[in-house]
Amino acid sequence: MDFTITNNKIYFKKEDKELAYIELDYTPDGLVVFEKVFVDPQLRGQGVASKIMTFAADYFAKEKITVVPMCSYANTWYLRHEEYLNGAKMPDDDP
Repeated sequence: MDFTITNNKIYFKKEDKELAYIELDYTPDGLVVFEKVFVDPQLRGQGVASKIMTFAADYFAKEKITVVPMCSYANTWYLRHEEYLNGAKMPDDDP
């Protein structure tokens, strides 16, 4: 599964249709916010959301950019994958 990164989205596309994506936003202090994680119903239950999250977490860790997982799925994913928590600023963290 190949993912594409743009300024505001990481996505998986097949036949010109986005089937999975993470909507991104950036804060003035250089953090990237995961606003929404979406997987098309035909791919749900196949681990696609976790795959795109792993790709995104690895990418931003390599770029040394801290992630704020605002979307409930992204937040839960980070809590379940503690090895990535160093690269995240959880929404409940103090400033």
